[in-house]
Amino acid sequence: MLGIFIVQLPFSVCAVWCLIVLFKRHKTVSDRLIMWVMGLLAVSAFCGSHHMDPNPDYEMLAIYNVILQFTSLAVFPIICIYLRCFYEENEPSWVSYLATIPALALFAISIVLTTLLGLPRCGEIVKMLHASILVRSSLTPLENAYVLLTYQVYFITFYVSLSVSLVYVFSRLFTGKFKFNHIVAFLRGQKSSFVANVISLFFVIYFIMWAVSVLFTSVFSNTLSIWSTLWSLVAAAVLFLIGYVTAVPALPGGYINIERLRHPFSAMRQSTQEFLQGIDSGPMAGVASSGYDRIMESFKQYMDKDRGYLNPSLTIEEISRVLNTNRTYVSRLVNLYYGMTFRDYLNQRRLEYSKQLMNDEPDASLDYIASKSGFQSSTQFIRKFRESEGLTPTVWKQTLMLKKK
Repeated sequence: MLGIFIVQLPFSVCAVWCLIVLFKRHKTVSDRLIMWVMGLLAVSAFCGSHHMDPNPDYEMLAIYNVILQFTSLAVFPIICIYLRCFYEENEPSWVSYLATIPALALFAISIVLTTLLGLPRCGEIVKMLHASILVRSSLTPLENAYVLLTYQVYFITFYVSLSVSLVYVFSRLFTGKFKFNHIVAFLRGQKSSFVANVISLFFVIYFIMWAVSVLFTSVFSNTLSIWSTLWSLVAAAVLFLIGYVTAVPALPGGYINIERLRHPFSAMRQSTQEFLQGIDSGPMAGVASSGYDRIMESFKQYMDKDRGYLNPSLTIEEISRVLNTNRTYVSRLVNLYYGMTFRDYLNQRRLEYSKQLMNDEPDASLDYIASKSGFQSSTQFIRKFRESEGLTPTVWKQTLMLKKK
């Protein structure tokens, strides 16, 4: 009984952190991504734990295999997207999520094959595979395809995805110039990059452990052995540390206050105003909450009075130079005050201005409207307008003219 409880620890840890982030205030894009990461890892850990059952229900194990394959393959690109978001403070584009296509494709084909073969037959095949008594020559072409896809193709894809993710994380660590003396600097509140680097290191450790576990369980018998118990304990500890660091609300600028690490749950319940006021007590490299108020006032003036959003080439780096600060502060504050990324904020302001222009100048061309509103092209303008309003600018303008009549 104790062994089963320990084996389920990784699932429990991931599920708890997923729920904590779900109900957390001030959720950023990276918060939502880590919530997905923890959710996928929780499902993966739950399904994987059944491989360690000495007397499994093989029909259920066939179902768990399909789910496990999807979650374990999908979580790698999501982790990489999360780390990129955490390091760069940018919301990932939809193109980034195309990396989940292999997981989705394998998931869809596995469901089709399982449905065609029937769950009882899939259970028999899984049982024979686990007992190492499966004779491939005795299987039908469809059954051979099932074995090939759900085991051989999956293992190849798993290790390729894991290797690519490891290379990506190591490249981030190299780019972040990780040094062990950053630990002391972090404790003194002098190095924000250490937070991202330590998260990367935790993921590296978990990736390696996961690879060893998959290899071990595919070679040896799946029993609740000393190995599975030890792995579950270490995995649960690493996952707890990952969740603990990623779920604690970072102060604007990427710093995680030592006090917040000591009392994370009370920090998560802070209101927006308390969150901003708490900046003075955190390691902000000399930038107090009054400094953030000043940056935000300057930001509003630049956008509202100077209409900086009408500049098509405006970037977060450029406005950071204008405000005499850095992109991290601007990104966090825009996310906190407006609940969106800097890019989404720009598009929203430009779309609002374009509507005003179309109302004031109904005969103006779309190229003119796009150019005056700060879009780089009419194509970009039409695409963003359709995404926001659900119809093209032309149709929107025609509807507006009908209302005026």
